[in-house]
Amino acid sequence: MRQILFRIPIPGTDSGVTLYGYGAMLCLGFLLAIFVAAWRAKRLKQSPDIIYNLALFCFFGGLVGARGFYVIQYGDQYSSLLDFVKIWEGGLTFYGGFLLAVAAVIGYLAVTKKPILYWLDIMAPSGMLGLAFGRLGCFLNGCCYGGVCPDGLGFSWPAGTIPWQHYAEQAVPGLVASGGAAQAALAAGWHMPAIYPTQLLAFANAMLLFLLLHLWFRHKRKHGQILFTLILLYGISRFLLECLRDDEARIYLLGLPAILEGLGLGHAAAALPRLTISQNMAIVMVAVSVVGLAWLRRTRRPELRAEFAPPPTLHAAGDPAPAAEASPRKGRRKDKAS
Repeated sequence: MRQILFRIPIPGTDSGVTLYGYGAMLCLGFLLAIFVAAWRAKRLKQSPDIIYNLALFCFFGGLVGARGFYVIQYGDQYSSLLDFVKIWEGGLTFYGGFLLAVAAVIGYLAVTKKPILYWLDIMAPSGMLGLAFGRLGCFLNGCCYGGVCPDGLGFSWPAGTIPWQHYAEQAVPGLVASGGAAQAALAAGWHMPAIYPTQLLAFANAMLLFLLLHLWFRHKRKHGQILFTLILLYGISRFLLECLRDDEARIYLLGLPAILEGLGLGHAAAALPRLTISQNMAIVMVAVSVVGLAWLRRTRRPELRAEFAPPPTLHAAGDPAPAAEASPRKGRRKDKAS
């Protein structure tokens, strides 16, 4: 509800530096996520430098993916390259950022020959912590708003905010675009309906998932369980949260209508539920996580057991380990012993 936190004036000029609430929350969440992941790596006697390297790949991959996926969804809103880079005004999607960030991290781990699921489990809880603060940014910005809810359960947004403009346009088409006195008259005489605070619900959901994964980390039996559990629980919760949101167009389920119509089943295609793109992605995430968890349950690969860990890169005091301690020979003996 506060797109701009404050402005720092530049002496001698009429301009200044603007701090946007959305961007501030994204930065805060990212830094906290890195801190927690680095802390966990230290507890496992691993170098936090690996987390810092992964954070760079995660940041750039996630930023490009989150913005790119949003532009694909709402391409008609962007007319120039400058519009594409204005992320401080909102317009990022979790799915796009998550997919490309994971791809970038996996690429780095594969090139450096580090155990992929081991490190992804370390980073997974931090991902939910960063997302939680990102949702606070959504609340400050006004994006990712909810649908109309029963009286007493939601609240109305002030005039000029993103949700207000959305519902005002529905009430009087074309009036918001007119601006000026007409919009001011609408603000004075029209009351926006109460809507679900979906940004705050998403914040609470992400924090709950972070705490759950954080506490369960020490009890996992195989590397990868934390990651796939995150994908499963987030997919389910995101699907349900989307039922309360009103900022995404609803499309048919996973493109199945085209397949059914090609088979001559037009009536079946028309009967399919209309879901948002995020709900479609949530279904895919749940399916992938179920397959991943089932595979982990059946596999007997020793390097996936929770007892296995790569050779430590830190002493207990936090100093770099000597080269002999992390030698390949000792690493192989440890693998066989586990």
